[in-house]
Amino acid sequence: MKKQTLTKSMLMTALICGFVQWGGTAVHAEELQEFTLDPMIVTAQRMETRDLDTPAMVDVITAADIEKTGATTVMEVLRSVPGIADYSYSASGDNQGSSSSRVMVRGFDKGTLVLLNGAPINIFNYGSPSGIPVEAIERIEVVKGANSVLYGAEALGGVVNIITKKGSDKAKTSVSGTTGNYLKKWNITTEGESYIASIGKDYVDEITPGNKANNNKEKGWNYKKNIKYQRENAFASLKLTRNLQFNWLYSEMNPGSYNINVSDGKQNGDGYEYEDTKHALSMIYENEDTKSVLAYNQTKMLGTKFKNNGTVERAGHTSNYKASNLYFDSQKEWNIDEGSTLITGVTFKHEDYNEEYRNAADNSRDSYAIYASYNKAFDDKFSATLGVRGQYYASSDFDGSYEEFMPQLQTLYKISDSLSWYTNVGKAFELPSVNAHAAYISYNLPATSVKPQTGWNYETGVKKVTDTTSTKLAVYHMDFKDKFAWKKLTELGTNDYIQVNTGKFKNTGVELEYTKILSDKWTTDFGIAYQNPESYDETSNEWIQDTAKLHLSANVNYKLQKFSANLNCLYLGDREDAYYRYADGREATNSSGLPADHSLKDRIKLNASFAYNPNENQEIRFNMYNLLDRDDFISETETYDLPFNWTLTYTHTF
Repeated sequence: MKKQTLTKSMLMTALICGFVQWGGTAVHAEELQEFTLDPMIVTAQRMETRDLDTPAMVDVITAADIEKTGATTVMEVLRSVPGIADYSYSASGDNQGSSSSRVMVRGFDKGTLVLLNGAPINIFNYGSPSGIPVEAIERIEVVKGANSVLYGAEALGGVVNIITKKGSDKAKTSVSGTTGNYLKKWNITTEGESYIASIGKDYVDEITPGNKANNNKEKGWNYKKNIKYQRENAFASLKLTRNLQFNWLYSEMNPGSYNINVSDGKQNGDGYEYEDTKHALSMIYENEDTKSVLAYNQTKMLGTKFKNNGTVERAGHTSNYKASNLYFDSQKEWNIDEGSTLITGVTFKHEDYNEEYRNAADNSRDSYAIYASYNKAFDDKFSATLGVRGQYYASSDFDGSYEEFMPQLQTLYKISDSLSWYTNVGKAFELPSVNAHAAYISYNLPATSVKPQTGWNYETGVKKVTDTTSTKLAVYHMDFKDKFAWKKLTELGTNDYIQVNTGKFKNTGVELEYTKILSDKWTTDFGIAYQNPESYDETSNEWIQDTAKLHLSANVNYKLQKFSANLNCLYLGDREDAYYRYADGREATNSSGLPADHSLKDRIKLNASFAYNPNENQEIRFNMYNLLDRDDFISETETYDLPFNWTLTYTHTF
């Protein structure tokens, strides 16, 4: 412990001294070329536009950004984006069986669409990037606000598009190895002008909660312990022709957990382990005005239960399933005249769900859509975009047919070459999960009683981008009805969960993002999001806070010749109530004898990353996470973050 304290003290001293010694240094143009404060964006409007010309709040995270922060999973990358929260069951953001970790944009659970190279990978309404290796990522585009007009259902709060690498002009092979006190891994990547292929394996150590659990042994609480597990991943991208790209991503992991009684350290209750396998394949055809995507995504989950008496048996039916999506989308861009552009497209999606040990729960669903987005530049300052989408869901064995019409209106006013003001108003919707009917079947309930969740997003914002500074401010309001939730069927005498409509959801918030190139050595950025996400519970007739109201993030980057360093911080304040209820010494039990409600304490995470490149073929990177060694919860399920931990990585490129 003294060594950890000494290490952290030396780090903080070095950082502080670095800040004191830094002074105003002239910015060299050739050094600034690696920084793009006005990046090209492809997700927000389905065509290439500069950030300054895009009528939406967008965040672009590049492979270089990911490397600087030392993030080891996609969920760790996304946590730093203002307005994004993650509902996670592990520190890494990996799934735990049917308990799916997922991304939440602007506080709306089950309302974020995650894309992989433009194709949706959501399963059961959950946008989970679990299993996607960060080594495969070229960039991530986060588009906030309703995007159902362009991308269909599930894009109520926003879209996260993970775009993978496609090779490089120079043939090369990279080999890397990582060691650490919680994570060890290796990766081999080879790439050339028309291909890239990568394989790797992660070894994740068991995760035991820290001081809070250990300090409350007298209460006899249980806590969850995540077992050791491994993540295997492979990725390949091949340019078949000048216009045709093939992508394949594979991951397999075996996470699990069990409850520990803090009094004696023994297992208390059932433990679980899951074999979680994913495939994502896509063919992308693209020329000057046409883009078509054919994609197939599959998740297979096999769960095993370990009982206290040592027996092993199959886990519940919802933890043994196979789910898949077959997706096709084709769009065409039409240049009507010098100032007008029209994008038209069609989409087909087939969803399939099969429980491995209960055929009665199997279901499939087909949907069809047609969409159009018309952009008109009235002059060199003002433009508007009108989008419409019609979506139809065919009836299935368990659900009736459904159709939805969605409009969207966006405006952009260029106040100057470096300053723009935009508005964005759009409707969005989402159907119940394709597996929502499973519990209904068991208890003879009509599955069609679950209605789609629908609503509107309203947003306005300003963007100012110069050669060395980017400032973005957005104000928004979200208003949805028939919000989804999973609730126990206690009134039927079972602990099974069923998907229901809980009521309304609303959120009003403001987001500010600022990036500054201070010199040829220093850059910094920070983001602030303040919001009030609330859901109306029709059972208790009250508004309940959904996620943290205050989100702060900050990064400082330093680069000097062969050495670079990054310090990044995340703060979540005024957080929501915990999912579980217990008496923790701060509050007594309520009048019904149940443990009192309690809110999550503020979360603070401070990380640092250092890299040294002896030459262009070698890199040594040292990362330290949770420098303050805090026992914080990641989400309302009270999943603990890792204590102070570190990794050391060596990469050699041939």
